[in-house]
Amino acid sequence: MPRSGSTVVTLRVPADLDRRIQSEARRRRRTKSALVREALLNAFGDAPPVDDPARDARRQSLLVSTRASEREALEFVEAVADQRGWK
Repeated sequence: MPRSGSTVVTLRVPADLDRRIQSEARRRRRTKSALVREALLNAFGDAPPVDDPARDARRQSLLVSTRASEREALEFVEAVADQRGWK
């Protein structure tokens, strides 16, 4: 999110709520700030438009691209792919 026109808001939350926020942010692969910002926008009826699917797909691709399991899967597909006749 661009920093222009934004302000910092500090608030205290119970430890169990912080754990829930952290867990949900990790599950969605977002920052805690982004998650809380989205929740506040939803709470006040000012939710942002749904993200561009292509942008979200690219974000997810970048997240998994460094995983060894992803690399292994790609190596497997390349090894077993029938490439005859492909240019």
